[in-house]
Amino acid sequence: MRKFALGDVVNSDKGRRGVVRAAFKSRDGQQFYAVEKDGAIDYLEEDRLSPAPRVELAA
Repeated sequence: MRKFALGDVVNSDKGRRGVVRAAFKSRDGQQFYAVEKDGAIDYLEEDRLSPAPRVELAA
């Protein structure tokens, strides 16, 4: 089962924040995600990603 859904904001292990644009499994069964950051796409393993903290804005 996938840990992240399309449109989720995530942080990579390198400290980059991006948006999940696609999710797929490798032939070995490992979960990968296509994460967009400033128009560029990175393909990262699920264990290299963590959920980005939600920021609450003041009214």
